[in-house]
Amino acid sequence: MIKTLVLLHILSGSGAVVGLAGALGTKKGGLWHRRMGKLYTISMALALLLALIVSALTLNTFLGLIGFFSAYFVYTGWRIAKVKDGARSLMDQRLSQCMLLCSIAMVVYGVYLRISGESLGVALVVFGIIAFLPAWEDFKADAWPIGKQRIALHLNRMGGASIATLTAVFVVNVQTSPAFIAWLLPGLVGAPLIIYWTRRTMA
Repeated sequence: MIKTLVLLHILSGSGAVVGLAGALGTKKGGLWHRRMGKLYTISMALALLLALIVSALTLNTFLGLIGFFSAYFVYTGWRIAKVKDGARSLMDQRLSQCMLLCSIAMVVYGVYLRISGESLGVALVVFGIIAFLPAWEDFKADAWPIGKQRIALHLNRMGGASIATLTAVFVVNVQTSPAFIAWLLPGLVGAPLIIYWTRRTMA
């Protein structure tokens, strides 16, 4: 059963990579951009759901925390694009609260792993800190932003989700020593690009 779920996870992740490439390669806001974005969102959501199921069945806390972290960026990126009037739902607020708790758990568990000699604890601490900041901003906000700020935040969140997608691909195919480098490298490359696109949108 686990092998089947992992295979479905890989297939869904492959669909997410195709959708991501299509969304990045088409005109922002255009028909094909929206279609590729939908393919990416649905594929990524399925891949992350399967990852969470596998993490629960195998008692893999690291995978479960990373999966929820990635899912939050995908969900908020999708919601911000969909809700043009800025209205936030009760689910939006509850998920922000859950992400706050998850980010704290990531830091605490990451420190525990590092003390135990696991280098991946470093990656979990970094991801936990990264997750806390947007979750806190979302938690404080009564509404999603509108106008240019909405587009910029959509790019920011989908950019974060894209880094999560590429990180998964990178970790599977590239081994580094220590192991946490493979988990952090895509973010180090992708973060400046997200900042650049966000500033262009706000200009």
